Amino acid sequence: MYPIPSVFQQITIAFIIADTVQSIYVVTNTPNVVVNVGNNATLDCSYRTQVESAFSLEWCFTPGPKGDGNAQKILYYTDGKTYRLGPQANRIKLVDPNPTNGIASIRIENTRPSDTGTYSCDINNPPDFTGTSEAFVNLIVQVAPSIPECKVIGKPYIGNNVTLLCRSSIGQPSPKYTWSDVNPGTEKSSSRVTLKDSNKGNLFLRNLTMEHSGTYKCVASNILGERSCQLVLTVTVSNEAGVIVGAVVATLVALILIAVVAYYLLHHKKKNPKIPVIGHELRLDI
Repeated sequence: MYPIPSVFQQITIAFIIADTVQSIYVVTNTPNVVVNVGNNATLDCSYRTQVESAFSLEWCFTPGPKGDGNAQKILYYTDGKTYRLGPQANRIKLVDPNPTNGIASIRIENTRPSDTGTYSCDINNPPDFTGTSEAFVNLIVQVAPSIPECKVIGKPYIGNNVTLLCRSSIGQPSPKYTWSDVNPGTEKSSSRVTLKDSNKGNLFLRNLTMEHSGTYKCVASNILGERSCQLVLTVTVSNEAGVIVGAVVATLVALILIAVVAYYLLHHKKKNPKIPVIGHELRLDI
């Protein structure tokens, strides 16, 4: 059996452990970074601890403006070597090539819309297991809207309701949408026109008439620029309505023809009355 340490030895060991184990403190001074597409972005991360031989630094990226996707490792530093991973590998650099001096910031060069998301800076430095070892930075890459897509939802028949949709696949901040009638004809009744949603790019047209036919333009815009698209709306009579109208017209034509024939026959009979034929008795004399 090993001898049990004395009280003095236990106190000494406790002091040695307390002196060895330290708290780590990781922080960022700029938790929210906004840049225009194509510019460089610096993601700040600094820490305070006594760096040990097992020190490592890890940066992870969760894509999307809400940061609710799957995190992926993009940079890892350990034992004096830096490893860059993922599609951003050629555009990421450490601000301080030796991140053991308390600065663990990175710089993303030539930013793209896909760089928007949440980045985490994680310091691992055994035996420092207490304190705050991670900091988060939200990056937004601003970009002008892409050319939007214009389309019609619904059947543009007289009396129907339709929705004109306009949507850009890219744009940060989120674009605002404005619809206009390129070749306005007669003024549209306010009861039939339109409910607009500038955030979603929807234009609602109610109780369609021929007056709604024309060319419509949608402009998608944000602080970096604007793009537009157009569509031609042609309001027609529905096939079902055409069939009904055709049937009614055919019925009316048939009735008119019957009336004409009946009138002709009646009129002809009055003009040419039938002459009665009187029979003669034939006698045979023997």
